[in-house]
Amino acid sequence: MNSVNIELFLLLWGVAWVGVRLGLYRLFQAAGEKGWQAWVPVYSWWIWIRIVGRPSWYLLGMLIPCVNILFSFNLCLDLLRSFGKHRFQDQLLGIVFSFAYFPYWAWTDKQLTYLGPGGDKNWRKEHVPVNGGGREWADALLFAAYVAGGMRALFFDLYQIPTPSMESNLKVGDYLVVSRVKIGMRIPFTPLALPVYSAKEIFGFPAYIGSFQLPYMRLPGWYKVQNNNVMVFNWPGDDDRYPIDRKDNYVKRCVGIPGDTVLMKAGQIYINGRKLPIVGKQQKRYLLMMSEPITQDFLVEYDLGDFLPARRAMDLLKAQPGLIPYNVSTYPENARKLQQHPSVKVVMEDIQDDGQRDPIFPDTMATQFLKHQWDVNNWGPIYLPKRGQTVTLTPSNWDVLKTAINKYEGNNIVVQQRGQNADGTPRVVFVSDGGQGAEITAYTFQMGYYWMIGDNRYNSLDSRFWGYVPEDHMLGKPLFTFFGLKKVIGIDELGLPLIVNGEWIYETKGIRWEKIFKSID
Repeated sequence: MNSVNIELFLLLWGVAWVGVRLGLYRLFQAAGEKGWQAWVPVYSWWIWIRIVGRPSWYLLGMLIPCVNILFSFNLCLDLLRSFGKHRFQDQLLGIVFSFAYFPYWAWTDKQLTYLGPGGDKNWRKEHVPVNGGGREWADALLFAAYVAGGMRALFFDLYQIPTPSMESNLKVGDYLVVSRVKIGMRIPFTPLALPVYSAKEIFGFPAYIGSFQLPYMRLPGWYKVQNNNVMVFNWPGDDDRYPIDRKDNYVKRCVGIPGDTVLMKAGQIYINGRKLPIVGKQQKRYLLMMSEPITQDFLVEYDLGDFLPARRAMDLLKAQPGLIPYNVSTYPENARKLQQHPSVKVVMEDIQDDGQRDPIFPDTMATQFLKHQWDVNNWGPIYLPKRGQTVTLTPSNWDVLKTAINKYEGNNIVVQQRGQNADGTPRVVFVSDGGQGAEITAYTFQMGYYWMIGDNRYNSLDSRFWGYVPEDHMLGKPLFTFFGLKKVIGIDELGLPLIVNGEWIYETKGIRWEKIFKSID
């Protein structure tokens, strides 16, 4: 994925770099070194290491990405100790906000005095006050938050699969390692937030400072997202009052990339007129008619994470009294195994579509021109815009493109009727600024757009319902599952799936050993 606003990022990074160097200039002088050395890249680290008394191999640690987060924490802490800064608030500001604290402290402290090598173990025993248990815990938490938060925000993330939308390939309880840098590191929109903690709220309070947000910035990556890649992204359908990086994280298969025309016919996806190959095990929906209620042991035995009472249950009960109808999602090979269970009397693929409570994108209740009758198995074609591409606006494409143009790219283009065409039909025009601006005929897109669908097609909330994913919502590419818990849905006293406050409650029934360090298809 190409870089975005790289100039702005370099400007902000440059301001932070200069701020740190301004502080180091004075601190180096106070420690008996030449101030100009603070402005020399890499060499300034060598002087810093020498001032705080760390071994020379620390320089190698500062040169290794990811690892240098750990080393920079120690060097900042050592420098603060070398000048007698032992209070927790001073060390917190000096480590997390070095770019602002270092110059402020170094140029306002009239009694700036170098006391000794704060990184030397023997020196610390004599000069650093012994802290109580509470302070020790605070120091440990600061270290963990700085290192883990820095790694998570910039390089890697951990993600747990919470729903069955990607089964059978990725299951509820799988833990993924997600690379943020492979497709291009996205700079956090809300940098002032609880480190490591990615949720929106904690104890009912925001976990971030929403009044300070950065614009969309992405550094260059070395991998271009391809059709059928599994990707992690922020859910565009989440509440718009949350910043992009605070919206829920979703994992789906990216079936369409910018420039593609996506179509589904009879459950088969076509990209630019060609069938998209199925990756891994494609789940289908099956009807089970059982002579006894379904149990968690049954779900575990046949690797079924969940179930639902069958659609049209009353009709099925009348047709085959004494049997209990269920819907399960699994792959064909496993469906054949289900037939061997003594309580399973009927197994058949359930392809009938009764419609969905959620409307298919774009919602025909809100469209002006496109009044489709699409369903979960048949929809499209839908074109996915590319960044920098200019598209002529017409009534035939407006209802599909307007979400990208107005919602995700911040415009306010509206449709108006002005006069008549030569054939007497109303003349439709597109006008900027809510109808108060200029009449426009084409639009140049500022971002690329992707189409995400879950492998578990009948149990996935995906692009079919809420539309495309803008590139500024793209988070990273999963590398592998490093761990997996075997989870199945709880069953309540009525024999129904256990749901509390709208959330499915899963119970752990062991470890999926085959998921440890397993690559992702």
